[in-house]
Amino acid sequence: MRTGTQGAARRLARALLDVAEKKGDPAQIQAGLREVVAALQEHPDLRTALAHPGLAPERRRKLSAAVFASAPELLRGFLEIVIAREAVSLLPLVEQAYTALWNAKRGVMTAEVVTAVPLDAALRRELEQAIRKASGLTAELREKTDPAVLGGVLLKMSGRTYDGTVRGRLQALRRTLRGEIRS
Repeated sequence: MRTGTQGAARRLARALLDVAEKKGDPAQIQAGLREVVAALQEHPDLRTALAHPGLAPERRRKLSAAVFASAPELLRGFLEIVIAREAVSLLPLVEQAYTALWNAKRGVMTAEVVTAVPLDAALRRELEQAIRKASGLTAELREKTDPAVLGGVLLKMSGRTYDGTVRGRLQALRRTLRGEIRS
């Protein structure tokens, strides 16, 4: 993404968080924003319709209001502004920036966890405790599953990747063996 796009998303996220802290519940706005982004990713036709400049602004507004009727009022108003300014494509970046800003205020770190199968509650707690012990921060886990990891955990946080997967260990072994053959 271009820096200008990221900067615009950060400004929108900061403004939304400021208003959410004064008038609403920032956690509720964060959850709603995630639901909106997930809906737009799952339904490309919806994303296209909301971003389409040929569709009358009033129709796009009504579509958004109908689809996201259960979202908090503040978030629905924010969506109206984003849609009117034809900035729907920024919403995933806004959600990421909002989460980062909100987490920083609460002393929370976002960690992406990739496993072959969904985490059970016990392993999720163990990971959160290990992250808290190592970083001193509370962890907010974003879980993904990828059968290609075969087993173990791939953890991404604070710009670092910790690979404890079977796939990662096999790749390391392969590199080691290749190095021994060349020597």
